Amino acid sequence: MRAESCEIKTIKVLANPKLTQKINSESAECELAIHKSTSEKKELCIIVQANGLPLEPHNQYLHHKLKEGAETTSPSAHALLSFQRYLNDQNKTYQSLTEDPKEGVVFEYVDYLISISKQVCKSTGVILENEDGYSESTARAYVNVVIDFYKWLHRSGLFFITPKRQPFTVKVITKRLARGIDQDHLLGHINSRSRFIRTETTDLIKRLGNVQSTPSYKKLKPMTDEDKEIFIEHIKSWPKRGQSKTYSLMFRLAIATGLRVEELVTFPCSGIHHPTGDAEDINFTIGPFNGCKTKFDKVRTIRVPYELMLELNAYLHSQDRKALLEKRKIRLEEEHRKENKVKEILHILNGEPESTFQADEFIKPDHEKVNYLFVSANGNKFKKNTLQSKLSKARKKLSETHPDWYYRMQDLRSTFATHWLLREAETRMIIFDLLISELADLMGHNSTHTTQKYINFMNSVTAKLEFAKRKNREAQRALKTNEKGN
Repeated sequence: MRAESCEIKTIKVLANPKLTQKINSESAECELAIHKSTSEKKELCIIVQANGLPLEPHNQYLHHKLKEGAETTSPSAHALLSFQRYLNDQNKTYQSLTEDPKEGVVFEYVDYLISISKQVCKSTGVILENEDGYSESTARAYVNVVIDFYKWLHRSGLFFITPKRQPFTVKVITKRLARGIDQDHLLGHINSRSRFIRTETTDLIKRLGNVQSTPSYKKLKPMTDEDKEIFIEHIKSWPKRGQSKTYSLMFRLAIATGLRVEELVTFPCSGIHHPTGDAEDINFTIGPFNGCKTKFDKVRTIRVPYELMLELNAYLHSQDRKALLEKRKIRLEEEHRKENKVKEILHILNGEPESTFQADEFIKPDHEKVNYLFVSANGNKFKKNTLQSKLSKARKKLSETHPDWYYRMQDLRSTFATHWLLREAETRMIIFDLLISELADLMGHNSTHTTQKYINFMNSVTAKLEFAKRKNREAQRALKTNEKGN
């Protein structure tokens, strides 16, 4: 279902319909019907899918809001529509949650809102980024609706929030409120006593606190050299066979090339080869032409390290990969056989002679060849959330020895960008700004405007390091002067 396939329709309904019984005049059976009401029907905004069917349980939630007395459900409908369109783009549902809320779709949706919201300088009011993006108030309103939607799902029993499926973390805050004192009131001394209220908040709203004023480069969290080394050593220690080896290759390829998750799971096998030259990096072109799902279908050339290309080539021709693809072919052949059996039964039930049934042929060559390099346990390409789940487990394991190690899939991409900038700037002895076009090509950006955040991040880090060095030099000079004076 494509992102544009859902739309909002307005219908008129009773906010509180009641059921009644009536006798069918033809069958004399008792039937249920909606009781005729003199109450005025209200407008209800509902979300309709491309096939014309209503989107549930979203519309049940919207009717619930109307039943509660909401004057209009339009704001809530537009919020859920935005959420659903994001889910459609990611091929996920509202149930795509994990035990770590930060790995679930709700946190990802908030990240998405932040990335497309206006970035406004509070001191000047100038829009720094995303002029046509959401305002801070709109982003907050949408997130609040999504939070309320999940709470309603839990209360209604349609979808339970469990330790294994957490959309967000709820925190109860107790606030002490001091009542204002009316000095002229006879009981003013009593009214001066404090009272307490309890409120619930989530970790989602806090992240929207500075949506309009936080530059995008400050949201980046690339790995430090030390954290990158810790991660690489950890995934290299995984078993050399089976799925663990495949995951290790995929994560290292992501850090080394800046591939997006979608590009990683659809990374093509065509073009993988045993490098014969002595170049440190091997140019490798990806795009729709070889089955790689790049953003905007943009064709681009990435640079794969020599040693990693050797590993990818060995994996391509490995017995493990061939066995998984053979397993996939056998499964598809069995599914094809079952489909033919069902068609044969329907053929006979329709009164046709069994001898006239012709089974569809299973063409093996069509099922043996796949475009993707990395093969999952069932012989298909990996799912994006499977990679995220594997990284989550690795993070949990690493936290036992490195409590501060916390990175997500998008951080692998920013790690590549920032480390590449630092290496190239030092090698060529040029400033980061001169590398922006080249980095934009490597990252697959449509505009250098998107790439600018990485340049800003590196300039910010460099400026802080220079300031620290200057302060150290001043401290050393002051120390030497003090020693001479003594």
